[in-house]
Amino acid sequence: MLYLSIAVALLAALVLVDLVLSAAIIRRLRETETKLIEMTTPPASELQLGAAVPEFVSSDGLVSSADIAGSPALIGFFSAGCRHCPAQAEALADRAEEIGRAGVRVVSFLTVGEGATDELAPMLSKAGLLVTEGDTSAAMTTFQVQGTPAFLMFGADGRLVARGHELSEVFSSQ
Repeated sequence: MLYLSIAVALLAALVLVDLVLSAAIIRRLRETETKLIEMTTPPASELQLGAAVPEFVSSDGLVSSADIAGSPALIGFFSAGCRHCPAQAEALADRAEEIGRAGVRVVSFLTVGEGATDELAPMLSKAGLLVTEGDTSAAMTTFQVQGTPAFLMFGADGRLVARGHELSEVFSSQ
């Protein structure tokens, strides 16, 4: 009977040690996951909040920095083949009327590489002005956008007031 009691106590101790070690491993995995997400998620833009709209003219000449001056402007960046772009393009199209009523001008830049389809174009056209660019996007470079989708919200004074990878990030920070 004594051996059985010792075996049960030893087993209980081992189970407790296992639980403590498992909890520590889970905590470390969560910390590592958070760090990994921070490292692999590029900023929506390197433009700092409060920065002025950079001087630009779209590749097709349809829009320039002068065209968006004097009123709030939402500039969206999308690319064909982007995994998260369709959902954000749909969100923008769904909220287009509301955004327009608020007096915000919407300009979307869609980068479509050679051989890619521009299936986002119909949705983005509903939201406002759409500029389609080739493999390299001069607008992304000008606005220092690191990845798509990305949204930049400029106030009527031409200063960056919000930025993010999701439309909700831009409008929740207002």
